[in-house]
Amino acid sequence: MKVNVSILLVLLLCFTGAGALFAADQAAGAPKVQVDGRDIVFPDAKPYTVGESVYIPVRSAAENMGILVTWDAKNKSVQIGEGASAVTFKPENAAGGGKPFLKDGRVYVDPAFIQDKLGAEAVWNQQKSAVSITTKSKNLLKGVQLFKQSMVKLTGEKVIYVDPYKVDGEPKDGDIIFITHTHGDHFSLNEIAKVAKKDATIVFPAGELDKLADTAFEKVGSAPNQEGTVKGISYKAVPAYNTKTNNHPKEKAWVGYIIKVNGASYYMAGDTDLIPEMKDIHADVAFLPMGGTYTMAYEEAAQAANLIHPHIVVPYHYADVVGTREDALKFIDAIEPGITSILMKE
Repeated sequence: MKVNVSILLVLLLCFTGAGALFAADQAAGAPKVQVDGRDIVFPDAKPYTVGESVYIPVRSAAENMGILVTWDAKNKSVQIGEGASAVTFKPENAAGGGKPFLKDGRVYVDPAFIQDKLGAEAVWNQQKSAVSITTKSKNLLKGVQLFKQSMVKLTGEKVIYVDPYKVDGEPKDGDIIFITHTHGDHFSLNEIAKVAKKDATIVFPAGELDKLADTAFEKVGSAPNQEGTVKGISYKAVPAYNTKTNNHPKEKAWVGYIIKVNGASYYMAGDTDLIPEMKDIHADVAFLPMGGTYTMAYEEAAQAANLIHPHIVVPYHYADVVGTREDALKFIDAIEPGITSILMKE
């Protein structure tokens, strides 16, 4: 199919090992890019425009489409996707003919390639300086948003929040609220009230349900290794604790959650160190804390990701209380091949 649009999408690829990131032009007022309605967070390289064309680093674009991108340094070829549906090509050394090409260590493709080969629609709105990419196949990150600290929103059959924190506005659209533990950056009745519908259900550590006594919400207790179903959404509570400090003692029975929604499973680790129970975690997408001090530092979090081996891993619990964006970049660089690792917040 031919697409008559003057837009180029820059696919940022790894030439130096799993998760490595290229340096990139830092243009002021970079265009906004969305995949399935969610803003992309770019780890390093920023999108920029030249004339009527827009250029986007694709390690972010493709992976936010839920597609694994691999660079074969020996053959100097790119593979996008896996199995029979994978697209493999050798980029040209210069632009021309609408073919993927290399420029300054980056691989560029046009929208015809995105639509013909990757099955997504790419629309460049020059007036608004915004690119909208819409996937047509399953995207594990569709309906998934990460906010401050460890606050995650999953939108699908139901609207689910995990550990709401410093919520902007009062959306009050949450059907189910999962709380991992009772520290103030994970649990606040005021924050729950901002996101919860009147008939919402709160899934909460069973040993401290008394902290919800003054609320009218339906309450469900959770404990490590306990499974349940709420409003048609199945989940499993899993252990979350520290091994080196007493910030999150094991005896508190605080938890992470594996939540099944939209035909996929999402592991919200909560505040935890690298623990033996992680070998039994199976999830399509894993959110792992890596701020250090109260949880794993980025080195341990990367070990946890490589142990669990989800399709996609997202670092969280950094840059709001402890931990830095630089730690998150180091985390991404330490992830093994075969796991897609992305940032979902600055």
